[in-house]
Amino acid sequence: MLKALQINNSPSLHFISSHSSETGMRRIKAMKILSIESDSKDASKIVRMLEECAEQYEVIQAKNIQAAIEQLSDANIEAILLSLSAKRNKLADLNLVQEIAPQLPIIVLAKTYDAKIAVSSLRRGAQDYLVKDELEGSRLVRSIEYAIERQRIEFNERQQVFMKKMLDKIRNSIDLAKILKTTVCEIQKFLNTEEVLIYHCASNHPEEVLIVSSSEDKSAETVVTELVSHQDPKATSVFDLLPSQTVCIQAISDNQVESIPDHSTSGIRCAKSYLSLPIHVDESEDCIYKNLTHPIIQQENASEPAEELWGLLIAYNTDIPRKWRDWEIGFLQKLTTQVTICIQQSQLWSKLQTANQKLHELAILDGLTKIPNRRYFDLVLDNEWKRLTREQKPLSLVLCDIDYFKAYNDACGHQQGDLCLQQIAHILQECTGRSTDLVARYGGEEFAIILPNTDADGALFVARNINRKLALKKICHPQSSVSPYVTCSMGVSTLIPSSQKSVSTLIKNADKSLYEAKNLGRNRIAAIAQGDYQAIKIPS
Repeated sequence: MLKALQINNSPSLHFISSHSSETGMRRIKAMKILSIESDSKDASKIVRMLEECAEQYEVIQAKNIQAAIEQLSDANIEAILLSLSAKRNKLADLNLVQEIAPQLPIIVLAKTYDAKIAVSSLRRGAQDYLVKDELEGSRLVRSIEYAIERQRIEFNERQQVFMKKMLDKIRNSIDLAKILKTTVCEIQKFLNTEEVLIYHCASNHPEEVLIVSSSEDKSAETVVTELVSHQDPKATSVFDLLPSQTVCIQAISDNQVESIPDHSTSGIRCAKSYLSLPIHVDESEDCIYKNLTHPIIQQENASEPAEELWGLLIAYNTDIPRKWRDWEIGFLQKLTTQVTICIQQSQLWSKLQTANQKLHELAILDGLTKIPNRRYFDLVLDNEWKRLTREQKPLSLVLCDIDYFKAYNDACGHQQGDLCLQQIAHILQECTGRSTDLVARYGGEEFAIILPNTDADGALFVARNINRKLALKKICHPQSSVSPYVTCSMGVSTLIPSSQKSVSTLIKNADKSLYEAKNLGRNRIAAIAQGDYQAIKIPS
């Protein structure tokens, strides 16, 4: 017997008795059909026709669109019979129903045939257009069956197109934040839900999270508050929504919650229904050699260790409650699998970048002082020479040598000597604030400073500043012949590069100046400037 439910009754009948047998009552799953019909006679006629021709349908009646919206959120509707109202814009109701339930097939029923309205209805997504006076039970049943099947085919095709579009977007990027933002925005559009977010628990610490939301006008904190307050106003994390450590899919509808906290005074709305799926990612070191396709649901009694919970993908509504359907859950499961792959690819890329950065640092940095090494110094000096040859601007070089450093090592030990080199390197970097300046370890206890676009006066200013800061540091040197503290001798050379000269000239002049500073008693600066190859003795 076909069952018709009135709108003011909560639809609770999911199975309908069809006939008895020797083994007892056989039960057939009912397909729920929502009939939106303001005329009670026409509504009864629809129920009667379906009752005579089919037993597998359960008709839920709604007298208007507002009542239909409530039913769409509470019942597993399979199709909608929409009677066009003569008192309203004939296509307004169709547009509204489609906006609320874009996944459901809609059959339009009209009093009389109107070719223009019929074509417009089909173009706007209705699966069929039927005239009530010409309606027969068998024809209505066939129309419902065909509409459901066509809608499924259309959805599958649309889902395939969407998945391809999504995969192209997320696979063409290695920027994880961009991938996640694209994902939540596209899902929000496709599912026609109010909000979608990806919630990442960094390092398994709930207080360190990354929230990527499809909302443009809400802060991440507001989005999470709306969601968390749905179940427990005392909860502080989205992960508090999970019933246990065993993470699984959750689909919560409004009618499953006994009470919803009232946040009207605070301006925060609570989520009325949500769908959450866990994202598990293998973050072990050998995961880069594994197949990147991983299961989303944690299997019980799994023989292999479960992957770590990376985060949650959550879709939810705060305004219109909804019933989450199997195809929505299935679709998000498939997409979550792809997001998992992209997360792991992004993590792999990040690891490779880190490894490459470390290799690059090993190639250009001195292992002890962590400043550029001689190899990188040669490369930068050559590039600056060529650049300033074109620009015809000065290039200065400062060579710095620690006085009596062998004696310092003999007296204080090599570990203390290493610490002294690190301290000197730090002082040199402090005295060269420009991004174009380069401090490098030239070899042993020698350092070199490249000063592009710097004349002789500027180079001497930097050298004097180094001498002053080193004196203030007061690093004890028990074996020095010039001071009780560590001192440096410095040679400065300045040239305007040209094609008639070689970069080696700059280095030779700086080396000559350094030799002159040592010869004059150490702990001093000597310089050779452009056009003047006489040593300029400057006491420190």
